[in-house]
Amino acid sequence: MPPKKPPLTHFLCLPLTGGQAAPQWQASLQHFMNDIAGTDTVDSSVSTSVSTSINILKGSNIPVKAIRPLGTLHLTIGVMSLKEPERVEGAIKLLRELDVGGMLAALKVEATAEPDQNTSPPPLTLSFTSLKSMHSAKSTSFLYTAPMDTTGRLHPFCQSLKDRFTAADFMAEEERELKLHTTVLNTIYAGKGHPSKTLVQGKDGRFGIAKVDETETENADDGHESGGEHRDKELTDGASFPEAITAKPASIEPQSQSSEPKRGKKGKRRKQAVKFDARDLIKRYEDFNWARDVRIEKVAICEMGAKRITDDNGEVVGEEYTEIAAVPLP
Repeated sequence: MPPKKPPLTHFLCLPLTGGQAAPQWQASLQHFMNDIAGTDTVDSSVSTSVSTSINILKGSNIPVKAIRPLGTLHLTIGVMSLKEPERVEGAIKLLRELDVGGMLAALKVEATAEPDQNTSPPPLTLSFTSLKSMHSAKSTSFLYTAPMDTTGRLHPFCQSLKDRFTAADFMAEEERELKLHTTVLNTIYAGKGHPSKTLVQGKDGRFGIAKVDETETENADDGHESGGEHRDKELTDGASFPEAITAKPASIEPQSQSSEPKRGKKGKRRKQAVKFDARDLIKRYEDFNWARDVRIEKVAICEMGAKRITDDNGEVVGEEYTEIAAVPLP
């Protein structure tokens, strides 16, 4: 029997919501939420954030909690198991000792044929267009958008960081290629510890409300597979929005007919991801601009498991990961 893998506790990442990026992402996520809900209006309960306090979008077949909150958007470079305080301190020390600015500056800017020796390299800026599925689009639970880097530095920079942490034994060796992406929708988050209502299409083609029993588990899949969430400003730069979906929504695939959800070795219920046909949705968003010219401001180590953010009244208004260390990028 192969040795049991240690539990993942932290991840190295590039946060994506700094500076002017947050309003762009917020406007795009809000539009996406309205789109899959089949409405042009914004519900008062979600007008200021991608709320996780309601269970399902009105008229939608996708639970609202499946859409990732603004504060969780990032690019994962690698995941780590740092159970002991010494390992946490070691990973932080390594990050702080790395000359991340020098590592980035050493990479050739593809868009510049003959760079001026007296000119500093441009900051790392990314754009996010289209929508992709981590699995077969016909039956998926996980949608993401991938970064576009016109300078060609993003992937080698992240790979170099990953290699440093792997060499120091903070990350495990992986044969698969680093696949940078930011999760937009993941149904594993729908229904935390209680049944989640969702619209299900039966074999006769008609829709009805069903319950999917999903319970919260530690370290749910955040898209942290290195291989494989203020709307005080309007989205600018002429971003293109596809028209709201008015046709029959994509169908959610019913889960197992068993009355009992799957259980782990300790008898705990496993969270079940609702799968759905996303082919039409992906096609509609193939040219959608989620965010443009997103400047990457830092490299960070975060704890697994996004924490809920509440307002003064105790209402959940968002989620974000706890950042335990970060170093700035030029």
